[in-house]
Amino acid sequence: MRLPHLLALGLILTLAACAAPDDAPSSGEAGSDALTVTVSDFMIDPSDLEVTGTTVTIDVVNDGPTPHNLSVRDADGEIVMATADLSTGGTETITADLEPGEYTTFCSLAGHESLGMSGTLTVAAP
Repeated sequence: MRLPHLLALGLILTLAACAAPDDAPSSGEAGSDALTVTVSDFMIDPSDLEVTGTTVTIDVVNDGPTPHNLSVRDADGEIVMATADLSTGGTETITADLEPGEYTTFCSLAGHESLGMSGTLTVAAP
């Protein structure tokens, strides 16, 4: 009987068509849930984040086999929010009030940023 297989395939294709593209920026709005970021060897996903409003909350999950963290620095190079170093499967939620502008997200462990663990957080005025 092939009908159950065809129905399952149809459901998978329908769900895939409804999903956001992998390169779409993750965004939050005032009063919305936290942004979700996955760190792994050696990437931050999504790498581009956008939020409207000055309160920024990010749920971070380490999906890599080695420790990682998520740090956020401002244009002056000051770290304005950061997780602890997360082991495989580790999670942490960080929250900060940030001024509108562009920030750099990165893993602060030695060499990780230069290996591609960086991105951008854009905070827009409400």
